[in-house]
Amino acid sequence: MQNFTQGNIARQFIDFTLPIMLGNVLMSVYGIINMIWVGRLLGPDAVAAVAASLPIIMLMPAFLIGLGMATNVLIAQAFGRGDTAMLKRILSNSFFASILFCLLISFVALLFRHEVLGWVRVPVEIRGMALSYLTVMMASLVFQFFINWMNGMLRGLGDATTVVKILILLALFNITFVPLCIRGAGPVPPLGVSGAAWGSALAAVLTGVIGYLYMVRFNPYINMRNWDYSIDWGIIKQVFVIGVPASLQMIVVSLAAVIIVTLVNGYGTAVTAAFGIGMQVDMLATIPFMSIGMAATTIAGQNLGGQKPDRVFKTLRTSIYFGLAIGGVCAVVLFFFSREIGSVFLKESTQSAQVLNYVRGYYHWMAFIFPCYAVIFSIQGVLRSAGDTMALLVMSFLAMFVIRIPLAYVLAGPGGFKQDGIWIAIVTSSALAAILNWLYYRRGTWLNRRIIGEQDS
Repeated sequence: MQNFTQGNIARQFIDFTLPIMLGNVLMSVYGIINMIWVGRLLGPDAVAAVAASLPIIMLMPAFLIGLGMATNVLIAQAFGRGDTAMLKRILSNSFFASILFCLLISFVALLFRHEVLGWVRVPVEIRGMALSYLTVMMASLVFQFFINWMNGMLRGLGDATTVVKILILLALFNITFVPLCIRGAGPVPPLGVSGAAWGSALAAVLTGVIGYLYMVRFNPYINMRNWDYSIDWGIIKQVFVIGVPASLQMIVVSLAAVIIVTLVNGYGTAVTAAFGIGMQVDMLATIPFMSIGMAATTIAGQNLGGQKPDRVFKTLRTSIYFGLAIGGVCAVVLFFFSREIGSVFLKESTQSAQVLNYVRGYYHWMAFIFPCYAVIFSIQGVLRSAGDTMALLVMSFLAMFVIRIPLAYVLAGPGGFKQDGIWIAIVTSSALAAILNWLYYRRGTWLNRRIIGEQDS
């Protein structure tokens, strides 16, 4: 655990961000490795089936992720004030509410999974594979949530090292179980595309159990026996006031991704497969910016709790500079080496060559999105630390549904740039979103938000 209310901000930011970045890299790497196993063992159609499912899978836990963000913010603020009693109440009230919502979401998602695949126009030839993968992932959502909750709690306390340990374990289990379940071995039959989901589910179960048992020994807050189980409606209210807009922001982004993949699917399996590869690489390349935003949320949150706004401003400045440096590197690498990166996912064939050409076209545009991410994620991290998630929701809605989606339909429509028009729309909307976030931050209204527990201090 680490207190960020004193000391050198730049050094603390880098020291805290790097473990978070490593942990997020591990999360993305095992997703990429899973896609590589699917592509090399089952072929491009299987890759397209998984790709078609990804936006839907990202949409399902959005509400839970929002509640996790709220918990992270509240924990960071309470820890910055040294309010242990508040910490114990936040943990118990937010955890059990989130678990109940998670089970509800899983049930509803499983009930309508057939309809959802039809709504997003998944090609008929891969719909059966997509359904088998999607079903298992939806059913195992609660196990993935528990790991995310543990990691969010630890980040709020400034403990990124333990997060890395948990994610290393998760990655190792995934690397082991996914190919085993796809190909089968011994008593395990070959499960095909669904095997990738079964392998991930098994990895999540084992990681959750082992991670919790490990942390009980070293972290006094994680042990459920030490929690305060009294119902605190003030905390529950704050969790939802912060968490619901954060969830809706995630849903807005995920729905936009579903609409985008619906457009992409209209150009055939090869373009869908290229988009799936591109999304996996994007997830990896976006990790530094997500990590910077997470670090900014925790560090700024603790300093807001400690009533030190000058350190919040220094946190943002450091995060943007750090992000721009990384964004420049990502843009250069993906622009010039996109085909070579894409070839990692597929064996050589005529169909694979076509897919790789689409991957190259994708990154000739999408490489320029990463400097935008440096600004967006940094500012959103600071705004989220203050609990100003409603503003983030509004700005995301404008970027996605006022700019990105209409522009994609226009540019990819008749007489347009086909799938390239979609990529152009994504980059353009991201650049405008960066400007919008900066203008809102400069207004400074987010600093006036009430911090939970402040009235009791």
